Amino acid sequence: MKRIKFKKIKFKKGNTKGFVNYLLSILISSVILALILISLPLTERVSSSATYDLVNKSSMYWAQEYILKLDIQDQTDTTGKINKTKSILQSRLRKIGVEQSSISSYTQEEGEYIKISVQTTKEKELIDSVIKSPYIVNIVTRKNDVNYEDTENPLIPYLPENYNPTDFSGEDFRNVYVTKLKNSAGEYSYFALFKTWPWRSDWKKFLEEFSGQTVGVSIDGFVTPVQINAQDTTFAVSASTGEDKYAKVTDILYNSGNIPLSYSLEKEQEVVADIAEIDYIKLTEGIFIAILFIYIYLLIIEKTHKDILLKSGLSSVLTVSGWITYLKVTGTPIDIFVLALEVIAIVVIIRLVTENIESRLNVTILLLVVAILGVLFGSGYVKMFTKDLILLLILSNLSLLICSFYITNVRKSLKI
Repeated sequence: MKRIKFKKIKFKKGNTKGFVNYLLSILISSVILALILISLPLTERVSSSATYDLVNKSSMYWAQEYILKLDIQDQTDTTGKINKTKSILQSRLRKIGVEQSSISSYTQEEGEYIKISVQTTKEKELIDSVIKSPYIVNIVTRKNDVNYEDTENPLIPYLPENYNPTDFSGEDFRNVYVTKLKNSAGEYSYFALFKTWPWRSDWKKFLEEFSGQTVGVSIDGFVTPVQINAQDTTFAVSASTGEDKYAKVTDILYNSGNIPLSYSLEKEQEVVADIAEIDYIKLTEGIFIAILFIYIYLLIIEKTHKDILLKSGLSSVLTVSGWITYLKVTGTPIDIFVLALEVIAIVVIIRLVTENIESRLNVTILLLVVAILGVLFGSGYVKMFTKDLILLLILSNLSLLICSFYITNVRKSLKI
């Protein structure tokens, strides 16, 4: 019986490359279409088992006012101390991510008060922690005439009157590093590691003097006993938590500055959150129409080259639809007006870099630097906007590369 031989199909190198590019073009077309469909309003349901809806933060906001009564015992530079206290409280709120806040001070009936107003979507328990506690840190040592092992009074080791003060306070430490370490039970929990400046020899002498003994860290009238290891100079204080969010609060309280004035909560009351209600659908329509008219104007009046408009327009569609799809799929809460600003900003940026493709790298780097500075030093909505802008700049540059490849291959395929 004769064996049937089939001729081997050989692809030319050029044809193979063209076929791969053709498949890539089809894939990119499908991805763009899918992203557009998911990102558009009223198209959230893409399957019978999953929904992708934009999570609007407007319903998550709550607002509260806090009145703090300052305990001023030393009248020296009272104004400076009050201003420093307000600055540190503002820094705490910025670090924890409060969207809106205001802090003011006033005098009433010979007393000094600070009023704090917040409007945020963060957990109230976390906000209460960074506002209500002055978190004044002092290192203390045990008194010789106190029985810390008294079983009839288990609170003795935790009361500051049972300790001697030292010269060390929160101001003497460079920073406090909050990290996970193994505790006495062999499990991991958060500890605060106190770091001093390299030239502070007095702290080293203190650790050597009390090596193998128990001292304490007094914070707002509560002392945490700390055993100084005889073989290790690390000063680690238990953060009394195993959860990341509470560890972050502890880190903020330790490292936002040392409040010079003690205070107590005089009053707190809930207020109505002032949130602008924005119709997502109408806003999307408005932005789409505005961008469409801008491109028509550039094409007809400004006589902008069609290639530039095509590349910038397609890149804008891919970037914006990809960003909104990401927000929907991940369920990331977003303020609608912030999203609108992000869309407008990135469309303008893409238009500028497409017009001057040679300076794209320089413009992107400059904008990234500005955005990073906004994340590091901004607060509230500014920090949110610049943080998202970093991701949008990366996404827009990828979109420009993909769209350049896509347009070139489609033209070759269609011979136009």
